[in-house]
Amino acid sequence: MPEDLDDLTGRPVYGRHGKIRAGYLAAAAVSVLAAAIPSDATTRLIKPTLMPLLVASSDLFATQRSRRIAVKHPLDTALLVGGLACGCLGDIILMGKDSRSEDKRVRASNLNRGAAAFAVNQSAYHALLTRQGARAQKKDILLRIPAVLAGIGLASVANTKALPAAAGYGTALGYTSVLAEDHSPEAALGGNLFVASDALILGRLTMLKNKSRLDALVDGVVMATYTAAQLLLVDAITKGLVGSK
Repeated sequence: MPEDLDDLTGRPVYGRHGKIRAGYLAAAAVSVLAAAIPSDATTRLIKPTLMPLLVASSDLFATQRSRRIAVKHPLDTALLVGGLACGCLGDIILMGKDSRSEDKRVRASNLNRGAAAFAVNQSAYHALLTRQGARAQKKDILLRIPAVLAGIGLASVANTKALPAAAGYGTALGYTSVLAEDHSPEAALGGNLFVASDALILGRLTMLKNKSRLDALVDGVVMATYTAAQLLLVDAITKGLVGSK
């Protein structure tokens, strides 16, 4: 039996078409709805499952062949799993009680803590994309500089406590988007959605009234773009790993 077929059914198996991937998509949909309603209790229950489901449903762990690739390339595997573990940590931090504080400075401090965890996630993506041949192109860098500067400017004017996230994490995320643009269309879309998601987070913090109807709806869009971005980046990267070995 070819190595990319299921041991029992004999049918081709890829992580993105399996039951665990369906679980990720369902959890993502529930998270979007929970954010938009909002239902913090549902968010606290579902959101921590997102990154574990995503990595478990990726092509890197779908077949005997791909699992052998994972074992033979421990650095790539560790970068992917470790990066998404930090993404999960960031998810948990960002849904903490401080994220609902009436004090914008408290919410900004919480954002900075979450951004620190997500910065490790982005650094892992930098390494993985670079190891697959992606390089920063000047035109892509120039296109993203205005977005990073706009975030820094908005934080400087509206909430200086958010500057570490806007400047530090914003730059890291922008670099992910730059590398993703050179990797593949799938990764490029994921990188750009990630930038959009985090721009909306900063916009919520600085411009919207906490717990308002509009704030909740924007939070739903944040979750939709975030879960799609992570999925696209992971699928593009694991496709590169499994398909090239």
